[in-house]
Amino acid sequence: MYSSFDAFEYVDFLRRRWLVAAVACGVAVAAAFSFGALLPKRYTATAIVVIDPPAGSDVRTLTAVSPVYLESLKSYERYAESDSLFARAADRFHLQETGSAQPIESLKRRALKVSKVRDTRILEISATLRDPKLAQSLAQYLAEETVSMSHGDSVDVDRELVDQAQKQVNEAQARLEGIQQSLSKISASASTDSLQSEVDGLVELENKVRGELVDAEAAVAEYQQQTGQFEQEQARSAKARVSLLEKRTQELRRSIEEKSAIRARLDAKKTELENELKIGQTAYEGAAARLREVRSASGTRGERLRVMDPGIVPQRPSSPNIPLMIAVAFFAALLASIVYLSFNFVFRRRPVGFEPVVTRGMRA
Repeated sequence: MYSSFDAFEYVDFLRRRWLVAAVACGVAVAAAFSFGALLPKRYTATAIVVIDPPAGSDVRTLTAVSPVYLESLKSYERYAESDSLFARAADRFHLQETGSAQPIESLKRRALKVSKVRDTRILEISATLRDPKLAQSLAQYLAEETVSMSHGDSVDVDRELVDQAQKQVNEAQARLEGIQQSLSKISASASTDSLQSEVDGLVELENKVRGELVDAEAAVAEYQQQTGQFEQEQARSAKARVSLLEKRTQELRRSIEEKSAIRARLDAKKTELENELKIGQTAYEGAAARLREVRSASGTRGERLRVMDPGIVPQRPSSPNIPLMIAVAFFAALLASIVYLSFNFVFRRRPVGFEPVVTRGMRA
């Protein structure tokens, strides 16, 4: 069996074999330094874009921006991460080597990083390349194009809203002009006042004819009471006049009814068109007010992006990080050497003649 663990003995064991850890750490540090020196240097340039609130926002609400609103601004990362934008940048700066089979997606993953700083309105666009000047130019180009794309989308939305409002105004104006033309035609075709005058004249004439009819009927009755031949002829003549006056009265009544019906229809149609005209005027004024509102609000709805810092040409490479590699190699070697010495310490403290059970079984 093993003897009890003695910490002082373990520490002394490690102290007497410090050279193992030193050599391991030295070799690891040298290997990390050599490997880092052989790796190609890459430089990272970062451009900063600020997302300003809409121009039409209330100034009093700018100091009370909710976390939900700030989180929603992450959607602007998609502008800078657009595949089409990076493809244009790759063509502009010749990022893909001639004859290279490297896909644009792989190049984008290695060269581009876009992130919105948490709880802020700052968008960081980082470009990592071997050429520091090219990295700064790429970051600045992507930032400027992101601002331009955002502004272009806002302009397109404003233009669409203006076009829709203008279409509503045109439709309301066309409807209003149609009603006005119909009303003008009715007024020009026949005036209700003239029709009323005609009806009044016909009524007056009808009353006059009815009076003559009454006189003629009275004359017929008077002549019929007499038996003379002359009176009988006068009675027949009076009856003919009565028939003529009755026919004339019926004609006048039909004319009065027809002209009254026409006047009633014109009045109803005119009243209907006047009501439609009021509704059309209200609709046109509302559409025109909506158009003025949309035009005045153009460019003030969405957030405004601007390049706050185009970035500088990096002076130090972002990778490889040789100090970090050396530190990791040093501690990894130190840990590995300690583990190795610990196993060695345990193995040396095994009693003489000790043989694992598994080994004895295998020999048997």
